[in-house]
Amino acid sequence: MTNQLKISDLDLSAYVDGELDSDRMRAVEDAVSRDAALADRIASYRNDKNFLKTIYAPLAEHSIPSAWIELARAAPNPAARARRTWRILGAAAAVVVLLGGLSFYEAGNKHTPAADVIEAALNARNGEEAVRKVITVAGVGEARRYDAALVAIVGVKVSVPALDSMGFRVTSLKFYEHAAEIQYRDDNGRLFTLYLRASNGETRFDQFQRDGLHICVWQDDRISTVMAGTISAAMMQRLASLTYLGLSA
Repeated sequence: MTNQLKISDLDLSAYVDGELDSDRMRAVEDAVSRDAALADRIASYRNDKNFLKTIYAPLAEHSIPSAWIELARAAPNPAARARRTWRILGAAAAVVVLLGGLSFYEAGNKHTPAADVIEAALNARNGEEAVRKVITVAGVGEARRYDAALVAIVGVKVSVPALDSMGFRVTSLKFYEHAAEIQYRDDNGRLFTLYLRASNGETRFDQFQRDGLHICVWQDDRISTVMAGTISAAMMQRLASLTYLGLSA
């Protein structure tokens, strides 16, 4: 198969969103006509898109936090600003829905580590953080037995998100002194990690790539989350949305 006919997750996502040029669209359609698995993935992406539209519908009644709007406007040029605005506000929309369904409780005098949450998350992912306990699980049902431990760490009522619809199954939970990491893997062994800890009180949102790793960070005044995986930007957006929604499940 030539490179032209190799269809990536980004191609499929762009195809569903109507963002491919005519040549690439024909290449995707030709590949899909020959591969039932690709057709199933497109159907899954369309279902996800329709689901997210349904989820986002109530957002007309809510305002996006001003700090996230300022982040979207901070891009250096109009084209980059347009892309970043879509990315931030799209994920922020999921966050608004999430916050509407979460109940918070006072975390008392919980100590919030000073280290940058992204570096802490990457250190945990790379095994460079001192772990207190590692729990291997067979799926999300077993993983959710430890929801109370997550709540005790972050001070927010959360639940282990189910990402099976995107092909990632939870395999383990790691607990640190003031944080937790949930690990997921797909059929190809790709690792997706969700790092959680109590927030330092600042609002923060971004999505970027570092050394081939796509990273998404969301932080409000209560909780910090960092998602990371060797996946496409489009896949990260979909996994991030499911993660936000799943945390409140």
